Amino acid sequence: MLTLSAEQYARLCLPDPATFVVPLSRETRRHFPDETAQRSDEELVEDVRASYGHAMTSLHITHLPTLVRWVKADVAWARGLRDQAVTRVWFNETAHPNATAADLLALLASSRITD
Repeated sequence: MLTLSAEQYARLCLPDPATFVVPLSRETRRHFPDETAQRSDEELVEDVRASYGHAMTSLHITHLPTLVRWVKADVAWARGLRDQAVTRVWFNETAHPNATAADLLALLASSRITD
């Protein structure tokens, strides 16, 4: 019998990127029109696809609402978040990537609001 870890099961429950990335790209553009204005629809879809894949496979984010918020931040209001040193440090040292992602997003969002 096949046995899955909790993380493997959670990843299997996430939407398939092939059907999820385009609607998420549209939603991102709708929520962040100024931040995404310089990219074509195709470029934004590719950015969302790359961010979604990286968040799932490298960062191990499996909580869908957190994953969606992460992708929107990474491709819109905190562009390039996945490439920042602080991201690597936080995720290399965590046993709880969903909580780490939520904490980092909250921290970034609070500084964005006060700026």
